[in-house]
Amino acid sequence: MPVLRYAFTLNAVRELGRLAPDIARARAAASLDASLLHIREACTATLGMEFDTLVCFDARSVVRLFSHAEQARILARLVDERARTLAQAGRFQEALEDTVYAGHLLSCSRQRFGLPKDARAAETLEREVPELP
Repeated sequence: MPVLRYAFTLNAVRELGRLAPDIARARAAASLDASLLHIREACTATLGMEFDTLVCFDARSVVRLFSHAEQARILARLVDERARTLAQAGRFQEALEDTVYAGHLLSCSRQRFGLPKDARAAETLEREVPELP
């Protein structure tokens, strides 16, 4: 069963890699609504959960829902992308809140999964998902 869960998680990371260029293009086009829609769709496709619902809860509670550190990293990456999108649109207070929340997600991931697993999750995400401009 753990192998199946890890395969599902790795598939989620690859799906994020496939969707990352769409998110970057929408942000580059300065289309706030399109960017936010792509972020929501990426969250649903990769994690199977709604983005807006997940970010309503505190980071520790959200990380407890996940079985692998990669899932927490995926959500942190999506929250960070929303922060960048909001900052580009001039909504700096919301962008700052998202940046802080992404940091809390990563911190809670390290606490729950341990530093070695979180470091492997970071390496997997770097390898599979292109860096967004």
